[in-house]
Amino acid sequence: MSSENDHEPGDVTVFTAHGATARCLARVVTVTLDTCDEGGFPLSELQRVALVEAALLEFDGFGQHLASLVAVGELLRDLGQL
Repeated sequence: MSSENDHEPGDVTVFTAHGATARCLARVVTVTLDTCDEGGFPLSELQRVALVEAALLEFDGFGQHLASLVAVGELLRDLGQL
């Protein structure tokens, strides 16, 4: 059963979680940079870039990870109905 936009229900969950996680990650990076500035330890441009790059690398692939978790959950649910 597909939703109107041709995505499976599990895909919608993954997209929603992925977007929420991206917003949280963006907040963490922003707060981290602000805290460093306010604490008297301002980061150089190179350090800021490295922080953002590390966050993006950590986030890369997260959507696929969520999709695999949803798929496993659906398989387990289906097995329980046998």
